[in-house]
Amino acid sequence: MSLKINIFVICVLCVALYSATDLNIGIINGQLGYQEQVKLSSIPLTVRVKNVFYTSNNTKVIKGISAVDLANTKAKVKITAGGVNFSFVNVLLNSERGESLNYLVQIYV
Repeated sequence: MSLKINIFVICVLCVALYSATDLNIGIINGQLGYQEQVKLSSIPLTVRVKNVFYTSNNTKVIKGISAVDLANTKAKVKITAGGVNFSFVNVLLNSERGESLNYLVQIYV
């Protein structure tokens, strides 16, 4: 029983130590439906926020979403609406206070 607990604790620590700023969901090697590079310069003591919206013109369903931090900052990215298996998505990008945003957002259909 203690071996299972030890393995669980090690897994939790590995996840806690891994500070990923990239988002990769679904199949990201299909047909590229949308791409946007988000570049916002830093403003002292300000958090930079950007929403990236995508809506399919036809009934194509999103199969993958990739948001890569090109500047290797501690910015946060999350999907606030839609996503994989939907025809729309809203990706929210938040920088750290006083830092810039430099992301490449790709939507695969």
